[in-house]
Amino acid sequence: MSEHNFTEDQKVAVLDLLIIGMYADHKLTSAEDDRIQKMIDTFSFPSDYERQMFTDAAITRASREAVSPEAIRACVTQLAAHFPTPEVRRKAYHMLNNVITADGQVSAEESQLLTATREAFQL
Repeated sequence: MSEHNFTEDQKVAVLDLLIIGMYADHKLTSAEDDRIQKMIDTFSFPSDYERQMFTDAAITRASREAVSPEAIRACVTQLAAHFPTPEVRRKAYHMLNNVITADGQVSAEESQLLTATREAFQL
């Protein structure tokens, strides 16, 4: 997976989106985590410490947002503003879809997240 030329702000937003995807069904899997870790590996960090801080901050933000379908929808709508072009929105959505489908199952909650993301991203 490449960095997709995301800006720093978009890197934060896409990681938040992916973590929300991982938390959406309240079932964390190693396959989903592996996909997210591979994506994070494409981002440049000066140190492992800064990489961990970046990841921990995203987990904190996203876990607070993934409390209800309504909260998730509101968060996804806010995150959409960070992806101004159709191309970058498609890339972010594709990354989310890859995380959600990593474990071979798509729950009702995950399906709702994908639908909310398609709507918010106008895909």
